[in-house]
Amino acid sequence: MPFTITLIGSVLFFRQGWAAPQQPVLSDEENNEASMDFNPEFLHGNGIDVSRFSENNPIPPGKQKVTVLVNGETRRKMTVDFVLRQDKKSAEACLSFRQLKELGIRIKAEDGMDLDKCRFINEWVPWGKSEYNAGDFELNIKIPQIYINQLPRGYTDPSLWEAGETVGFLDYSANVFSMHNGGNNDARKNNYTGNLGLFAGVNIGQWRLRNRLNTNLSSQGPSSTRNLNAYAERDITRLKSQLVFGEKNTSGDIFDSYGLRGILLQSEERMLPDSLRNYSPVLRGVAETNAKVTVRQRGSIIYETVVPPGPFELGNIGTMGYGGDLEMIITEADGRIKRINIPYSAPPMLLHQGISHFALSVGQLKDEMVKKHPFIVQGSYRYGLSNLMTLFSGVQIGEKYQSVAAGNAINTPFGGISLSIIHARSELSDNKKSAGTSYQINYTKYISSLKTNLLIGAYRYSSGGYYSFREASMARNNVDQDNFRFIDFRQRQRISLTLSQQISENISLYLTGNQYSYWGNRSSLRQYTLTLNQQLKNFSYALTAMRTLNKDYKNENSVLLSINVPLGNDLINKKPVFNSLYSSVSHNNNGNTQFQTLLNGSQGDQNEFNYGIGGTMNHDTGNKANNMLTGNMSYQSGMGRFSATASVNNHSASQLSLSADGSVVAHPGGVTMGPALGDAPFAIIDAQGAKGARLLNGYGSRVDGFGYAIMPSLTPYRENTVSLNARGLPMDVDLIENEKVVVPRLGAAVPVKVKTITGHPMILTLKDNKGETLPIGTDLQNAKGISQGIVGQGGQAFVRGWQPGKEALFAMVNGKKMHCHALSSAEIKSTSKRGKIIQLEVICTQN
Repeated sequence: MPFTITLIGSVLFFRQGWAAPQQPVLSDEENNEASMDFNPEFLHGNGIDVSRFSENNPIPPGKQKVTVLVNGETRRKMTVDFVLRQDKKSAEACLSFRQLKELGIRIKAEDGMDLDKCRFINEWVPWGKSEYNAGDFELNIKIPQIYINQLPRGYTDPSLWEAGETVGFLDYSANVFSMHNGGNNDARKNNYTGNLGLFAGVNIGQWRLRNRLNTNLSSQGPSSTRNLNAYAERDITRLKSQLVFGEKNTSGDIFDSYGLRGILLQSEERMLPDSLRNYSPVLRGVAETNAKVTVRQRGSIIYETVVPPGPFELGNIGTMGYGGDLEMIITEADGRIKRINIPYSAPPMLLHQGISHFALSVGQLKDEMVKKHPFIVQGSYRYGLSNLMTLFSGVQIGEKYQSVAAGNAINTPFGGISLSIIHARSELSDNKKSAGTSYQINYTKYISSLKTNLLIGAYRYSSGGYYSFREASMARNNVDQDNFRFIDFRQRQRISLTLSQQISENISLYLTGNQYSYWGNRSSLRQYTLTLNQQLKNFSYALTAMRTLNKDYKNENSVLLSINVPLGNDLINKKPVFNSLYSSVSHNNNGNTQFQTLLNGSQGDQNEFNYGIGGTMNHDTGNKANNMLTGNMSYQSGMGRFSATASVNNHSASQLSLSADGSVVAHPGGVTMGPALGDAPFAIIDAQGAKGARLLNGYGSRVDGFGYAIMPSLTPYRENTVSLNARGLPMDVDLIENEKVVVPRLGAAVPVKVKTITGHPMILTLKDNKGETLPIGTDLQNAKGISQGIVGQGGQAFVRGWQPGKEALFAMVNGKKMHCHALSSAEIKSTSKRGKIIQLEVICTQN
């Protein structure tokens, strides 16, 4: 059997020079593969112990990060433990129940089984075997096809979903926005607003307790604190659903979403594989200055942040259910306000064949707009009759209110269409009865040949007698509709359009538009945003036209052209002070023209420090020119994100904002600060001794002095890779494994133990009592038989943390154990103090 041996430094690699044809799986007796015999005399120089490489698995015991294949098909990368089998000199892959489940292998857990304890593959699956290719770091697991699950894309086995450990956390988001109006002393005035959002949680076993608060401060009025919701929830895995006790919003897929204080049991679509799931919103806009962006839903602030000038995109904002439109308010540094209404409702509700969604709720309406909180029972159900048709229905029975809904969704060659009808009967104030019907149509289409994604939704109320449950409750409480913003008015008709068009490889077009008409004397409302982006060789540009509402709720039409130019690297520092130039010009129908230029830069290994400085010229018809200097900066640290913006104009007016968001987590190991968590699950990294190690894609998180770090924004019910970067670690600390895969449940706090090894690095020169260096390939082990290193050329080996005189070190030569001891340990202390690698001569003798 031909083979090659390659020596690189002190590392020994073996690679078979031919690929064996596929053979039938052998029994244990037949699995004793023929040894590879060769004459070591062909290898000149030092003695070489190649006895353990005579078998077809040239790898020492220990953990290795490998690419795993199942019957030749690549599945994923994972860290696998290689363990010596009895009467064998080479190690074999040893995998746990959890790892095999991750690979999609069909096995059953035994009662009381340790899911992380490893076994050889033929102990899990009859006729199973594993083959390791050391040259390509590939492990091929061969098993009968009957033991392989045929799974949809994105599937994870529910037995791998982790509820995590008992923790308590506090998520915070604080913003202060101050404006100083210039002028003479009599007209000078300071205005400020502040917002503090708190999201507290406790995880106990399968249960998750949550409470969300929001506090607003303003110099123009009294402060207010609102308890948005408080609830306890847990997974019901068998039903792929969530059970909730407390205050939460109904789903809004068929009926309008509203706040409920009671009990909810509803499907959790994130438990489904990726190929069977639906959609979530992304909000886009353009800021002309350092602007405060506020997102409201049903009158409540659900998100607030400050953004620098230019286009922005907001995702994962934590909406309060489908069916409640979003209002995005952009407050510019000069006081101008733009209001954009974003329709947010369920897209065409197609489900795959055999998939069902349900929602059951019972409780009271929770809404600050009403004084009395009526009781209601609601249920809805959707079922995928086939891949072409989904049927759905629902019912609401409440105090002085009843409604029933029915509809279907159809997948046609022309796109997905859903039709629904809701008929409602309600009793209003003074025992006045009302009845009406709402018709809803949704359409979506992706045209692959044109790279066009189209979503159209049309809503029409057939009569003025139709009231949703929330509207009927407000009417019974004698609520004057004129006191509310347009998103709370009773709509007669709504048409919305969303278009995403990839014109070419570097040109894209986005269009969102909506039109509202209302019952009564209110005029119709039309809004739109149209953006064209193009990426050229040396710069990119965007052309945006939009219609919004200003602070007086009047229409404002504007057009904006922006250019973004990347700046080259500094030849001395390799990283420029500023890495991009942003410039824009805008004009609106009020005669306002604005020119702006902004330089942006970032520093840090992961660009955690960002900043910008620029200027704005603003010209109003009939008014004096308003010129402004602006600046912004932000820092993403392991303890949160902190940012500031400032501006001043030629009329002595100024603006200042400060923002901070992050979290504090109390867990069994102590208290750790980290980035903002939100509703998503997170990982608590335990890497003792690894202070300063950075989490990859961890939003700036580093391991603190107590050995802990927080990894936010994990994806629930999906595989998440948690990785540590060893860069920046002290010389006497190393990571035995720097990567783990976790599958958290929604809201889980998953503990991740990262094994570290402490001790000074050493290069040992090992000789026997005759003064001859030990053979290449000799395995060095501690008293527990754990491999510490392998001898390379010149009898040298790299080990870490060995303490001569205190810890035993053994060399395994030709199957015999030799005891090793250092000639002198006096050099260890002096060398370690200088932070260098220790070099020692070691003598190994036969016991």
